[in-house]
Amino acid sequence: MAIFFLYIFVVVSCLIMSDKLQFDLFGFSVEDLEPLRNRTRYRSSAQECDSNIMSRSDRINARNRVLTARFYYWTELQRRRFDDVLRILADREFFVEERTIQNALLAQDSFLRELCTSKTTRKQLRKMFPGFDWN
Repeated sequence: MAIFFLYIFVVVSCLIMSDKLQFDLFGFSVEDLEPLRNRTRYRSSAQECDSNIMSRSDRINARNRVLTARFYYWTELQRRRFDDVLRILADREFFVEERTIQNALLAQDSFLRELCTSKTTRKQLRKMFPGFDWN
């Protein structure tokens, strides 16, 4: 196995060092090597987009609002510990760092207080955010 990787390394090294390459490897014939270019990211203009698509900050605020509702669900309705809830939200649901979750909770403090004071139920959460499992 190590010999195979050594062979591949030598072939790749030869590819990198030569300007023009004339060989046959696994049935592929490579004549010229072109320099690699950076990939460009094309963005659609505002006219091509759907009018329902929001700006980046609006999407982050919407994500933080859902994240706060999920935090409320796990801590108040499921009675999980704070550190366990952070791990669930970070690793299983939103795939962000725990610090990002803490920042979102700070930013959505009034919404979290509103959820806690009104003792929002699973049914109300399901109506507010239908894309998540609130059981």
